[in-house]
Amino acid sequence: MTEQGLRVDDVRIDYDGATLLDGVHLHVAPHETVVLVGPSGSGKSSLLRCIAGVQRPGAGRIWWDGTDITEVPSYRRAFGLVFQDALLFPHLDVGGNVAFGIRRSSAPKGEQDARVAELLELVGLAGYARRPVATLSGGEAQRVALARALAPRPRLLLLDEPFGALDRELRDRLALDVRDLLRALRTPAVHVTHDPEEARLVGDRTVTIEQVQHRPE
Repeated sequence: MTEQGLRVDDVRIDYDGATLLDGVHLHVAPHETVVLVGPSGSGKSSLLRCIAGVQRPGAGRIWWDGTDITEVPSYRRAFGLVFQDALLFPHLDVGGNVAFGIRRSSAPKGEQDARVAELLELVGLAGYARRPVATLSGGEAQRVALARALAPRPRLLLLDEPFGALDRELRDRLALDVRDLLRALRTPAVHVTHDPEEARLVGDRTVTIEQVQHRPE
């Protein structure tokens, strides 16, 4: 039987002539949120980039639903990605940012607008579609970034320290909101953080990343 979901198989990650991570194995089942926890510089974000397809592993393979996607470019993986910085488009309003990933779809504009409204309501920003992004707080901007990543209905959501720039209270609140949202949408996710408390709030399962960092002889 073909293993469903994401599988990382014996992956090695090299950086600047050093081995950052080696022998990494990871499985993320359908509808599961797995949190990668480790100190800054341990390689957890590099692993996430390899899963996303924006960085190639030095060795090993990455699979999705039993298909090897190691050489598949990022734009063909249909994964969503949220960074620590929201990276919203300043020339677009909130609705335009959320719609960005679905504007080229074949769905009629009415359906696209309905999807934008649905996602904004899900992330707690109903009525914000025409709001300029420059007026958003840090937490609101991250909610918009999350809605934008979810709009195309990604097969997997990847979150790279998405709350790292926020204060403790807001970070905890968003962590719980993201957990509930992913469970409601049944979207599998890999979430990267250095914060064990955030990991506890968000994840169904936590994986600790231990740094290797050795240079070859």
